[in-house]
Amino acid sequence: MKELNKTHSKKRLIKKCHMCGHMHDTATEVQKCHSCKKSFLPSNYFNKIHASNSQEFRMLFSEVNDLHEEDVIKGITVIW
Repeated sequence: MKELNKTHSKKRLIKKCHMCGHMHDTATEVQKCHSCKKSFLPSNYFNKIHASNSQEFRMLFSEVNDLHEEDVIKGITVIW
């Protein structure tokens, strides 16, 4: 049996769109569904500072390595 070396594997963020069901597999948080174009809020949004413009809002979306299991919504998003 081949042993998985976790130091070389990259984390992935898997998110299901709650509107159309499309599955996203990315290294960063998805800002908009690729299928139905539904906009998403960043993970842990209410604990972050509310942005005053669109550039600041885009900065609220995290890389998967910056997220923890408690940051994601169970059943819609998983860190793999």
